[in-house]
Amino acid sequence: MDLTARILKLFPEAWLVGGALRDAALGRPFKDLDLAVPPSPDFPEKVRALARALDAACFVLDEETAVHRLSPRGVPGLQLDVMPFAGGTLAADLARRDFTVNAMALRLTPAAVFKTDRKSGGLTFKPPRSAVKDPFGGLKDLAARRLRAVSPRVFAEDPVRLLRAFRIASALRLELPAPLLRAVKKHARLIAEPARERVREELLRLLESEESAKWLALMHKAGLLTAVLPDLAPQESCAVGYYGKGGVLKHTLLVVERLDLLLRDISAYLPEHRKLAGALPEPRLLKFAALLHDIAKPPKAAMIKGRLRFFGHEEFGAVMAGKVMEDLRFPRADIRLVEAVIGAHLRPGNLAANESVSDRAMFRFFRSMGAYTVPLLVLSWADHASYVTGPQLGRMRRRLHDEPAPLPAGLPYNSPKKTLRYMQVLSLLLTAYVRKNLKLAENRLVDGNDVIRELGLAEGPRVGEILDKVRLLQFEGRVKTREQALKAVKGMR
Repeated sequence: MDLTARILKLFPEAWLVGGALRDAALGRPFKDLDLAVPPSPDFPEKVRALARALDAACFVLDEETAVHRLSPRGVPGLQLDVMPFAGGTLAADLARRDFTVNAMALRLTPAAVFKTDRKSGGLTFKPPRSAVKDPFGGLKDLAARRLRAVSPRVFAEDPVRLLRAFRIASALRLELPAPLLRAVKKHARLIAEPARERVREELLRLLESEESAKWLALMHKAGLLTAVLPDLAPQESCAVGYYGKGGVLKHTLLVVERLDLLLRDISAYLPEHRKLAGALPEPRLLKFAALLHDIAKPPKAAMIKGRLRFFGHEEFGAVMAGKVMEDLRFPRADIRLVEAVIGAHLRPGNLAANESVSDRAMFRFFRSMGAYTVPLLVLSWADHASYVTGPQLGRMRRRLHDEPAPLPAGLPYNSPKKTLRYMQVLSLLLTAYVRKNLKLAENRLVDGNDVIRELGLAEGPRVGEILDKVRLLQFEGRVKTREQALKAVKGMR
């Protein structure tokens, strides 16, 4: 597809702007193409004509600014946003943008050729730097690896830019200079004003970073994290004696950091990780669950017999997390997943506290958690891994998949020996889930009709109870064939 020629046929003056030009200047592939064109009465008709030429779906993304989004059907993931100059001229348009690295423009010419990057599927383009309109020094800032605001007004004009600063810096590994961080702190309270969907998407895109915990910590230092999620604010002063300076919030960010570590190199830590892929949600949703997993510890904190306890924080935390996600307009399926894993996030640890974990206990655990089993175990892995240092975890790595050994009594909650034992149990559960539970789901030896026929029962709860007993026998390896399963059914008269 000669993208440039088709654009120029309808828009002889078209300027590449925003993130696409920024990424092109960095030599990075991109899939979002932003074009700014001179205003004209026939702008909507020209955009629709361009959509037909590109065989693209087309809709108005923003009525106020007349931004139209085109999604070519033949190029998966590519999005082309076309908009008239904000303010009527290119100079005014660039002056109204957020950061200097986004306030650049390059006029498209027939010589501009977009190529497809084989690895990412995105587009690549080498802009001639001498032709780039760069009134605010964006190219210089890119070379210095820093993010600067175009003007002091950027955050007041659109408070979502507060989050976008961290998201862009995390994606491009840019420094956030002290003046910008001071401006974030000054305007942090404004983040409550924009549409919650926009706040949610910026936060989730930041969580796509391989070092998301680092950026969340910097957000907190700038006063933005608790402005976005006010329920996290009480964590900082809760259980300081338990977790050290920073309290529960320190622990929360450390759990996200351990998830960052795990997801960067999952094959090094989780057995059967390839077979778990379909059971894992998006990494960013897992990290969001980690961010909220102890949200209810402050309201549930109580001294009981001289010891700080948090009884019920998991169930209450699921309710609190659900309300936070509803406010941020998360999809219902995402809310259900996060509520389920937060509400049960102590269960794997309770299993690991037993001297041994029986097949029966594992079967019941998998049955009750269902599709949420793997997300729960992964969150629990990060939660337990937070109780040891990075070097300690590195030394444990080779032993994480060993048979769990009995523990001596009286070990403190943060004992490395206790942590190793608990993580070995998590490894055991994940392995059993793949080798036994998934196999069980794929190989049902009998069904309800078999039970009804063999035992002469009517449909009802008793049929399901018998099927569960047969599946437990199959999980334990005591029933392996259909004939054996039918024989077991007959023995349950």
